[in-house]
Amino acid sequence: MRLLKKKAKVSKEKSKEQEVDPLLSEELDQEEFDSFFSEVLKKIPQKTSKVILNTYEKSKKVAETILEKNQVKFDHVFEDFLKGVDPITRKKSHRIIHAASLTAAIIGCSPIPFSDAFLLVPVQLTMMARLHKLFGQPWSESLGKSLSKELVVVSLGRSAVGNLVKFVPAVGTVTGAAINATVASAITESLGWITVKMLNDGEDIFEQVMSFKGQFQTLFRALKTVSKK
Repeated sequence: MRLLKKKAKVSKEKSKEQEVDPLLSEELDQEEFDSFFSEVLKKIPQKTSKVILNTYEKSKKVAETILEKNQVKFDHVFEDFLKGVDPITRKKSHRIIHAASLTAAIIGCSPIPFSDAFLLVPVQLTMMARLHKLFGQPWSESLGKSLSKELVVVSLGRSAVGNLVKFVPAVGTVTGAAINATVASAITESLGWITVKMLNDGEDIFEQVMSFKGQFQTLFRALKTVSKK
Protein backbone atom coordinates (compact mmCIF):
# COMPACT_ATOMS: atom_id res chain seq x y z
CA MET A 1 0.00 0.00 0.00
CA ARG A 2 2.83 2.38 0.90
CA LEU A 3 4.56 1.50 -2.37
CA LEU A 4 1.44 2.36 -4.34
CA LYS A 5 1.13 5.69 -2.54
CA LYS A 6 4.80 6.44 -3.23
CA LYS A 7 4.35 5.66 -6.94
CA ALA A 8 1.25 7.85 -7.05
CA LYS A 9 3.19 10.69 -5.42
CA VAL A 10 6.05 10.37 -7.94
CA SER A 11 3.52 10.31 -10.77
CA LYS A 12 1.90 13.51 -9.49
CA GLU A 13 5.29 15.21 -9.17
CA LYS A 14 6.17 14.31 -12.76
CA SER A 15 2.77 15.57 -13.89
CA LYS A 16 3.40 18.90 -12.16
CA GLU A 17 6.80 19.22 -13.84
CA GLN A 18 5.23 18.62 -17.24
CA GLU A 19 2.47 21.17 -16.61
CA VAL A 20 4.71 24.14 -15.89
CA ASP A 21 3.04 27.50 -16.45
CA PRO A 22 4.14 28.87 -19.87
CA LEU A 23 5.14 32.20 -18.32
CA LEU A 24 7.23 30.45 -15.67
CA SER A 25 8.82 28.27 -18.33
CA GLU A 26 9.70 31.34 -20.38
CA GLU A 27 11.17 32.98 -17.29
CA LEU A 28 13.29 29.89 -16.57
CA ASP A 29 14.48 29.87 -20.19
CA GLN A 30 15.52 33.51 -19.92
CA GLU A 31 17.32 32.91 -16.63
CA GLU A 32 19.22 29.99 -18.14
CA PHE A 33 20.23 32.04 -21.18
CA ASP A 34 21.34 35.06 -19.14
CA SER A 35 23.44 32.85 -16.89
CA PHE A 36 24.85 30.87 -19.81
CA PHE A 37 25.70 33.91 -21.95
CA SER A 38 27.40 35.62 -19.01
CA GLU A 39 29.51 32.55 -18.26
CA VAL A 40 30.62 32.18 -21.88
CA LEU A 41 31.62 35.85 -22.16
CA LYS A 42 33.97 35.39 -19.21
CA LYS A 43 35.76 32.65 -21.15
CA ILE A 44 36.22 34.79 -24.28
CA PRO A 45 39.01 37.40 -24.65
CA GLN A 46 37.91 40.78 -23.30
CA LYS A 47 38.29 42.60 -26.63
CA THR A 48 36.09 40.07 -28.37
CA SER A 49 33.46 40.08 -25.63
CA LYS A 50 33.25 43.89 -25.82
CA VAL A 51 32.49 43.74 -29.54
CA ILE A 52 29.83 41.10 -28.91
CA LEU A 53 28.21 43.22 -26.18
CA ASN A 54 28.31 46.40 -28.28
CA THR A 55 26.18 44.78 -30.99
CA TYR A 56 24.25 42.46 -28.66
CA GLU A 57 20.68 43.65 -29.28
CA LYS A 58 20.98 43.61 -33.06
CA SER A 59 22.87 40.31 -33.14
CA LYS A 60 20.41 38.64 -30.78
CA LYS A 61 17.43 39.65 -32.91
CA VAL A 62 19.00 38.17 -36.05
CA ALA A 63 20.15 35.08 -34.14
CA GLU A 64 16.65 34.40 -32.77
CA THR A 65 15.20 34.62 -36.29
CA ILE A 66 17.77 32.13 -37.57
CA LEU A 67 17.11 29.72 -34.70
CA GLU A 68 13.38 29.89 -35.28
CA LYS A 69 13.84 28.90 -38.93
CA ASN A 70 16.25 26.11 -38.03
CA GLN A 71 13.90 24.77 -35.36
CA VAL A 72 11.17 24.10 -37.90
CA LYS A 73 13.58 22.25 -40.21
CA PHE A 74 15.46 20.23 -37.62
CA ASP A 75 12.81 19.41 -34.99
CA HIS A 76 11.70 16.07 -36.42
CA VAL A 77 15.33 14.97 -36.90
CA PHE A 78 16.05 15.53 -33.21
CA GLU A 79 12.73 13.87 -32.35
CA ASP A 80 13.76 10.63 -34.06
CA PHE A 81 17.30 10.83 -32.67
CA LEU A 82 16.11 11.26 -29.08
CA LYS A 83 13.82 8.25 -28.84
CA GLY A 84 14.16 6.86 -25.34
CA VAL A 85 14.78 10.21 -23.64
CA ASP A 86 11.80 11.07 -21.41
CA PRO A 87 9.88 14.37 -21.91
CA ILE A 88 11.02 15.97 -18.63
CA THR A 89 14.70 15.28 -19.36
CA ARG A 90 14.25 16.63 -22.89
CA LYS A 91 12.66 19.80 -21.58
CA LYS A 92 15.44 20.46 -19.08
CA SER A 93 18.11 19.60 -21.65
CA HIS A 94 16.45 21.81 -24.25
CA ARG A 95 16.66 24.78 -21.89
CA ILE A 96 20.45 24.38 -21.69
CA ILE A 97 21.01 23.55 -25.36
CA HIS A 98 18.81 26.41 -26.56
CA ALA A 99 20.80 28.83 -24.40
CA ALA A 100 24.00 27.45 -25.93
CA SER A 101 22.65 27.54 -29.46
CA LEU A 102 21.42 31.13 -29.11
CA THR A 103 24.75 32.17 -27.60
CA ALA A 104 26.62 30.54 -30.50
CA ALA A 105 24.33 32.22 -33.03
CA ILE A 106 24.80 35.64 -31.41
CA ILE A 107 28.56 35.20 -31.61
CA GLY A 108 28.18 34.20 -35.25
CA CYS A 109 26.14 37.34 -35.97
CA SER A 110 28.63 39.64 -34.25
CA PRO A 111 31.02 41.73 -36.43
CA ILE A 112 34.14 39.81 -35.50
CA PRO A 113 36.40 37.46 -37.51
CA PHE A 114 34.59 34.15 -37.13
CA SER A 115 36.60 31.10 -36.13
CA ASP A 116 34.50 28.01 -35.48
CA ALA A 117 37.26 26.25 -33.55
CA PHE A 118 38.12 29.18 -31.30
CA LEU A 119 34.75 30.78 -30.60
CA LEU A 120 32.70 27.64 -30.14
CA VAL A 121 35.01 26.11 -27.53
CA PRO A 122 33.68 28.07 -24.51
CA VAL A 123 30.09 27.64 -25.70
CA GLN A 124 30.44 23.88 -26.03
CA LEU A 125 32.39 23.49 -22.79
CA THR A 126 29.75 25.41 -20.83
CA MET A 127 26.91 23.47 -22.46
CA MET A 128 28.48 20.06 -21.92
CA ALA A 129 29.37 20.86 -18.31
CA ARG A 130 25.78 21.89 -17.55
CA LEU A 131 24.35 18.81 -19.26
CA HIS A 132 26.64 16.56 -17.21
CA LYS A 133 25.47 18.33 -14.05
CA LEU A 134 21.84 17.84 -15.11
CA PHE A 135 22.42 14.11 -15.42
CA GLY A 136 24.37 14.00 -12.16
CA GLN A 137 27.53 12.88 -13.95
CA PRO A 138 31.08 14.05 -13.16
CA TRP A 139 32.64 16.60 -15.48
CA SER A 140 36.33 17.23 -16.00
CA GLU A 141 37.10 20.73 -17.30
CA SER A 142 40.57 19.67 -18.43
CA LEU A 143 39.33 16.56 -20.24
CA GLY A 144 36.46 18.62 -21.61
CA LYS A 145 38.83 21.19 -23.06
CA SER A 146 40.98 18.49 -24.58
CA LEU A 147 37.98 16.76 -26.12
CA SER A 148 36.47 20.00 -27.40
CA LYS A 149 39.68 21.27 -28.97
CA GLU A 150 40.97 18.01 -30.38
CA LEU A 151 37.73 16.29 -31.37
CA VAL A 152 34.53 18.27 -31.03
CA VAL A 153 35.82 21.52 -32.48
CA VAL A 154 38.87 20.77 -34.58
CA SER A 155 37.87 17.39 -36.04
CA LEU A 156 34.12 17.91 -36.18
CA GLY A 157 33.65 21.66 -36.15
CA ARG A 158 36.04 22.57 -38.96
CA SER A 159 35.08 19.67 -41.18
CA ALA A 160 31.41 20.37 -40.60
CA VAL A 161 31.59 24.08 -41.32
CA GLY A 162 32.39 23.64 -44.99
CA ASN A 163 29.56 21.15 -45.42
CA LEU A 164 27.08 23.19 -43.42
CA VAL A 165 27.73 26.34 -45.41
CA LYS A 166 27.10 24.39 -48.60
CA PHE A 167 23.63 23.30 -47.54
CA VAL A 168 22.42 26.65 -46.18
CA PRO A 169 19.54 27.49 -48.59
CA ALA A 170 20.21 30.38 -50.95
CA VAL A 171 23.72 30.74 -49.61
CA GLY A 172 24.51 33.38 -52.22
CA THR A 173 21.89 35.71 -50.76
CA VAL A 174 22.62 35.10 -47.09
CA THR A 175 25.00 37.45 -45.29
CA GLY A 176 28.24 36.13 -43.88
CA ALA A 177 27.00 36.77 -40.38
CA ALA A 178 23.85 34.74 -40.97
CA ILE A 179 25.90 31.86 -42.37
CA ASN A 180 28.21 31.99 -39.36
CA ALA A 181 25.24 32.00 -36.99
CA THR A 182 23.60 29.08 -38.79
CA VAL A 183 26.81 27.06 -38.68
CA ALA A 184 27.49 27.89 -35.03
CA SER A 185 24.00 27.05 -33.81
CA ALA A 186 23.69 23.86 -35.89
CA ILE A 187 27.00 22.44 -34.65
CA THR A 188 26.27 23.42 -31.05
CA GLU A 189 22.76 22.01 -31.03
CA SER A 190 23.85 18.76 -32.66
CA LEU A 191 26.68 18.25 -30.18
CA GLY A 192 24.37 19.13 -27.31
CA TRP A 193 21.74 16.54 -28.18
CA ILE A 194 24.38 13.89 -28.80
CA THR A 195 25.69 14.56 -25.29
CA VAL A 196 22.14 14.19 -23.92
CA LYS A 197 21.57 10.95 -25.83
CA MET A 198 24.83 9.40 -24.64
CA LEU A 199 24.38 10.47 -21.03
CA ASN A 200 20.80 9.20 -21.07
CA ASP A 201 22.04 5.85 -22.40
CA GLY A 202 24.62 5.65 -19.62
CA GLU A 203 27.63 6.24 -21.87
CA ASP A 204 30.73 8.22 -20.88
CA ILE A 205 31.67 10.60 -23.70
CA PHE A 206 35.30 10.66 -22.55
CA GLU A 207 35.53 6.87 -22.81
CA GLN A 208 33.33 6.59 -25.90
CA VAL A 209 34.97 9.17 -28.16
CA MET A 210 34.48 7.11 -31.32
CA SER A 211 30.80 6.65 -30.52
CA PHE A 212 30.49 10.39 -29.93
CA LYS A 213 32.09 11.13 -33.31
CA GLY A 214 30.02 8.48 -35.08
CA GLN A 215 26.74 9.80 -33.70
CA PHE A 216 27.70 13.32 -34.73
CA GLN A 217 28.26 12.17 -38.31
CA THR A 218 24.91 10.35 -38.33
CA LEU A 219 23.01 13.36 -37.02
CA PHE A 220 24.90 15.73 -39.29
CA ARG A 221 24.01 13.69 -42.40
CA ALA A 222 20.36 13.72 -41.30
CA LEU A 223 20.42 17.52 -40.99
CA LYS A 224 21.91 17.84 -44.47
CA THR A 225 19.21 15.62 -45.94
CA VAL A 226 16.39 17.57 -44.27
CA SER A 227 17.83 20.91 -45.37
CA LYS A 228 17.63 19.90 -49.03
CA LYS A 229 13.89 19.20 -48.89
